Formats: sequence, structure tokens, C-alpha cells
Amino acid sequence: MDRAEQSAAFGAAVIEPGVAAADALLKRLGIRFVVIGGQAVAQAAATATHDVDVMVATDDFGKTIPLLRAEKDLAFDWESEQLARFRILPLGGVPLDVINASAFSGSRSGEEFYRYLVEEGSTGVDGVAYATPEVVWYTRLLTKRWKAYAEKIVTNVIDGVDAGRLGRVEEIARRFGTEETIRLRLEYVRTELSRPDIASLVRRP
Repeated sequence: MDRAEQSAAFGAAVIEPGVAAADALLKRLGIRFVVIGGQAVAQAAATATHDVDVMVATDDFGKTIPLLRAEKDLAFDWESEQLARFRILPLGGVPLDVINASAFSGSRSGEEFYRYLVEEGSTGVDGVAYATPEVVWYTRLLTKRWKAYAEKIVTNVIDGVDAGRLGRVEEIARRFGTEETIRLRLEYVRTELSRPDIASLVRRP
């Protein structure tokens, strides 16, 4: 998932080259996907990453990886049960992470989480589906490196994403039975946001 985030044009209408390349490739192969991670948050705040994270349906994950490994414009790095990493060669090796929806489905199936993502947890921009910030935050807080991602959530809020979306993260967690884990990690995020030095940086509407 995301590496270092950096400033990006807020509300930019042009699709970032890595997203455009991934979109064209995955659609040509008939792979269902939603952009998640920093590129998705960039639709609501002025931070993004050049790398691209996409989530695919659990039922598609097993067949997606061999299809992508056969693509001449992609270099395969590694894979696990939940994630496969490629590099987009025409763009100088921009990372492309393909994520199995079951990694975040909690007590429900990966297909249920993916269906939620498509139907309620994403928005379309120029034909590309992007996860909402609260879905991105939810996934970030369920990773092993959640504390590093918590700092990125703080950065997102500083850069203009409404902190009220944290309440929606709790709603997602209740829906998928991960509320205890998410509750403790959201407490950490909210504590960080309440620090005077950070609170003074948060952009006001």
C-alpha cells in the first residue's frame, strides 16, 4: 500500500498517469477494481502518491494475478494471499499493488466487502471508481503498520479532509465486525488531532 505522500493539485480533474495506466490495463483484462489508498484520498485532499493501489473482488483475486504477470508492461515483484505487487514499466516502475478485498472484510466475506465498496464506499471520477476517504482510513487502520498509516490520516485531515469522516470509519467497522480493533486505533488518531500543534494546522471550512 501507500508509500510517502506528497502535495498534489487539490481537486485536479486530470487522472494521474499511474491510475490511467492501471485503469486501461485492468479494464482491458475485464478485472473489477476500485482505486484505494493515497490516489483515492487525493480526490478529497491535497495529498497523493504516485504509486497505485487497487482493490479487487476476492473471487477475482486468484485469476487476476496470473493475468497481470503475463502483461509485458508490468514487472511482478511478489505476492501473498492478500496482496500482489507489480511495477508499471512504461512509467518508470510506478508501483501497482493489487489487494484482495477479504483482507478488510472482518467477520463477513471478501465479496461482501467488495460489494459495499462498489455500491456505497466509492465515487466515480472520469470513469474510474475511487474509494472514499473513510474507506481508505478504515483499511489503513486494519493493517499491521496501522500507526504509520494513522499519521497519514492526520496529514489528510491537515490537508483538508473533514475529520468528521472518522465517525464513518466506525460505522464501517461495526458493519464488518472489526469495531474493537478500529475503536482503539481511532482513539490514537483523535488524540493526535487534538494536540495543539496539530490542531492549529488543520484547515477550516
